Parts: sequence; structure tokens; C-alpha cells
Amino acid sequence: MIKKINFYSAGYFLACLLSLFFIDVNVSITEMIIKIIALVFLSFLYLSSSKKINYIYLLVLMNSIASDTFLIFEDDFLVLGTILLLVNRVLYVILARRALFETNIKALLTYLIPGLLLFTVIFILLKPYLYQISSSFLLIGIFSVIAISLSFFNYLNKMNRKNKFFLFGILLIVIADVLIAFNKFLEYQLVYVITYTLMYYVARYLICQSMIEETNR
Repeated sequence: MIKKINFYSAGYFLACLLSLFFIDVNVSITEMIIKIIALVFLSFLYLSSSKKINYIYLLVLMNSIASDTFLIFEDDFLVLGTILLLVNRVLYVILARRALFETNIKALLTYLIPGLLLFTVIFILLKPYLYQISSSFLLIGIFSVIAISLSFFNYLNKMNRKNKFFLFGILLIVIADVLIAFNKFLEYQLVYVITYTLMYYVARYLICQSMIEETNR
């Protein structure tokens, strides 16, 4: 199993790094193929390393392949790609839902109330810019916040590798979501594209490792 993990992990990161050279150079087909290859490596890493398959996570992987493909051709498929991104955020919430049943109410309120206050402050600060952001991206942001909250409570309940990997993976996805919204609706910079793309790649790998830890405990 170790050889498979090393091979598929190496293949995944090599494909991820290679895809960075094709961002914004008008070779969308090549970029799409390399991103699909990266996700195929990640899928085989999961399938070859897990004793029991989590079909919700498998759906996340397949959905990621589709959303990445459509978003590369965003001029024609932006809406469909965005909807698939939203579906993935909902699936992450489902994967982290265990926190709803295992978290002590007192602990939940201790962290939830300050979190809601912080969210309110951020919302007020960003309100002048929100009219430029589509409702689908706002929904992605809301479900991302829910996913990271549940992931945080899961980690508080059990501070193991599985929950740590998942928490950091979701955290990277949330930060990347903020960057992609800022880059798309407020100020486009190539460095932002490279940064959030790298964040997504690392996040996907961490979440994959979390799912492997879950089935192999």
C-alpha cells in the first residue's frame, strides 16, 4: 500500500504543479486534461488506500472533476461550474455533519456566538462590495462557513489526524473561495489565481488523507 500511496501522491502533485504553467496562456484543453489527470491520481490514491469506500467523498471527487472542467471554460460554462462548486460545498457539510450530534451544547454556544459576531462584522465591512458578487458565490461562502464550523467542532471533539486533516483542508478551501471571489469580482491578479489554485490542490489532498484515515482506523 505504501508504494501505491507514494506513486499516486507523487503523480497527483506533479500534475498539479504542471497545470500551473498553463494558467492564463490560452491552452484551456491542455489545462483541463492535466487537472483531470491530477484528480484521477487522487481518486486512485483514495480507492487503493481505503478499506471501506465513503461514497459521498467519491461523489466529491467526481464532482470536482466536472466543476474543474467547466470552470476552465468559464465563458461558456460559468453557471454550471459554479453550481457544481456549490454542490461540493454541500457535500463537505454532509461529510462533517457528525459534529451536530456529538458536540456538547455548551461548547457549541461558546464558539458559535463569537463566530456569528465575527461573521456579522465581516459582512458589514464587505457589504458595499457584495452587490458585485453573484448569489451563487454568496451561497458557496455560506456553506463553506458551515463546513469549517462543523469541521472545527469535530476536531474539538476528537483531536485525531482525520479531523485535523479535514479541518485544515476545509480552511484552505474557504480562504481560496475568498480569494477567487475577490479576484473575479473586485481585482484580477494572476498571482491570486496561482495562489488559490495551489490552496485547492493542497486542500483536496488533505481531505483525501482524512478520508483514508477514517476508513483505516
